[in-house]
This record gives sequence, C-alpha cells and structure tokens, in this order.
Amino acid sequence: MPTCAGADTSHTPAMAAAAGSDGTATRRAVKRLSFGVSWEEKAEAAAEVGRLARSDERTKRALPELGVVPPLLSMLVDAGGEGSTGARMAAVRALLELARGTHRNKVLIVKAGLLKKLPLLMADRDLATSHDLALLLLSVSSLANTDFPLSSAELLPFLVATLSGTTADVPADTRLSCLAALRNLSTNLEHVRAVAASGAVHALLPVSLDEVTSEAALGVLADLAAASAAARREMAEDEAAPRVLVAAIARHGSAQCQEHATYLVMVLAHSGSTGQEVMRRMRRIGAVQALLEVSLLGSPLAQSRAAKILRWFKDDGKDRIRGHSGPRAETSSCHGSDGDDDGAQKPCPNAVDRIVKQSLERNMKSIMRRATASVDMTADATTKMLVASSSSKSLPC
Repeated sequence: MPTCAGADTSHTPAMAAAAGSDGTATRRAVKRLSFGVSWEEKAEAAAEVGRLARSDERTKRALPELGVVPPLLSMLVDAGGEGSTGARMAAVRALLELARGTHRNKVLIVKAGLLKKLPLLMADRDLATSHDLALLLLSVSSLANTDFPLSSAELLPFLVATLSGTTADVPADTRLSCLAALRNLSTNLEHVRAVAASGAVHALLPVSLDEVTSEAALGVLADLAAASAAARREMAEDEAAPRVLVAAIARHGSAQCQEHATYLVMVLAHSGSTGQEVMRRMRRIGAVQALLEVSLLGSPLAQSRAAKILRWFKDDGKDRIRGHSGPRAETSSCHGSDGDDDGAQKPCPNAVDRIVKQSLERNMKSIMRRATASVDMTADATTKMLVASSSSKSLPC
C-alpha cells in the first residue's frame, strides 16, 4: 500500500502500533478519513477511528501520530450537504474517544485548532447542543489544571452560550457537562477572571433554578464568589439572585444546594451595599422562614451557616429599629408633625410594627437557641445547658 509523501514510516511507533491485529483496519480508516470522496465515507472512517481508539490504549496514542486529528477537525466545520450532520457527529465522537484519558492527545487536539473552530460550531444547533461535544470540551477543559497554556477566552463563549439556551433547546446532560467544564476553569485562579468577565454568572443563576443542574451551577457560583470580587459584584447586581438563592435554600432534597446557597449569602453579606440590598430583598421574599427550616433540618454545615445568617438578619432588624423607631416611651405620640386631627383616629403604625418586630424577635431567639445548640455545642455543653434550665426542651431526633 502506498504511503503519503513517500516517507518511510515503517519503523515509527505509530506504524508499529498499527501493525497489530487491528493494523489493517487502522491504516484503512486513516486513508478513508483523509481521502474519502463523500461525507458518508468519511463518517464511516471517523466511526472506525473512534472504535479503534476505544479498543486499545496503544492504538489510541498512535492514531494522532498517523494524522487523524486535522481531518476530524475539518469535518466539524466543512461537512455540508447530505450526510453532513452525521459526519460532524461522527467526528466529534472520534475526537472524544481520542481525548479520553490521554493528556497528550488532548494537547494535540487543542493545538490542532479545536477551540478556534468553536464559534463556527455554534451556528449548528444539533452540534452546539450535542452531549458528545460538551463531553469533548469537558475533557479538554481539564488541561486548565495542568501546565498547558489553555486559552479559556476561546472556550468560555461556547460554554456560556450553551448554558444560556432555553431548557427545551439544551438537554440537561449537555448542561451538566458544560457546568463541569466551567468548574474546571473556575477552580484555577489563572482563569477565574476570564470566567467572571465572560457573563458566566448571569448564565449560571437561571440554571440554578433547575433541580437537575442546580447543585452543579451553585457549586461554580460558589467557586467564583470565593475567588473573584467581580463575580461577587455581578451576582449582587443581578435581579434574579435573591429569588435563586431563596429557592436553593428551600430545596430540602439537596444538602449541597443548601450549603452552596448559604455560603453565597454569607459572601454577599460582606459585599458592601449591593450585597446588603440582596439580603433585604431575600428577606422580603421569605428567606427567614427558609433559613429557619434549614437551621433545624439541614446538614450540620448548612445549619451552622443558616444560624449565622439569621443572626445577621436579626441584628440588621435591630439596627433599623434603633435608627427609625424614635422615643421608646409607650405614650409617645403617633401623629405626624403636621398636627392633622384625623391622625388621632388611626392606629399607630410605628407601634404596631414595633410590637410585631418584638414578637418576631422573641420567636426567632427561641428557635435560634435550639438551632445553635444542635449545631455548635458539644454533647457536654448541651447537657450542662439542660441541667441549668429545667424548662429547656431538646429537639426531636
């Protein structure tokens, strides 16, 4: 069989690997992939390359040396007409099999130009929402945790655009793979700034409302909030943040959702005026009730965080009462400064608010004592507390 460019490659490691039991199939697949006359023929060759890569680790390492990566990448963008969709998908699956578990192959695929072709792939709806392509990008994103200089700026637009698509358009497994790829990037300090600047925060917040993807999305948000002031600022300024966080706190079926959400609230509480505004909006839409439930029923970590957040809410309420309640005398006037006689016939709104707040504060103190005892105290300390107060009651197990 003639060889390309007339070079003597009979003693190269790649050709030595191809000389095994699958040697004939390997050479035939490589030839058809490079010189096939139709997309159907090339799709069959790509499928064979994927099968060979999956069957033997030595063959998987040898295939890129035989030149299969450039024609596979060309198929992703050049395939057109009848059979083009099948050819693209076959190329993606072959590249995925080549990349799995081999750092060297991942590097070769990236160097051959995979990330530079992503903007062209976004126009193909079937390919852009493909789980196989998302898995390929997840595999490649693991290079972020190595010494290889991965260009996150080329990878992020595709990931963010896929996560920003509607749930009906993008399958949950595709979203999960994109979230895992973002997690690989967000845990590396060299890439955090690029992730925060890519619009990922605004894409992740709506995804956090989906029960299937909420845990993964909140995990990425927690990583970003821990490492990037810009990400914290974007989160605090997003109108959806309070609703998303309260919904996650109230999701009792997932302890990690509650742990991530309470962590994010704690971070936002220290993010200046914008973070405080988020907390005030959360309070208006039911955060206190959700946090009280978590402080009693959540995981130990979620309980501890919920108890701390409730203390912040309580202290913030006291500050507002001190700042706006005026004289504390029971007989203080409830009338406005304009001396309107009709005001004498109306109930005092400040007094009513004060009574409601005092009652709510007493109830919260009682629940907080129980929650704090169940989370922070050791068994000995709890025993001493019960002995000291005969009226104390333990929570049911």
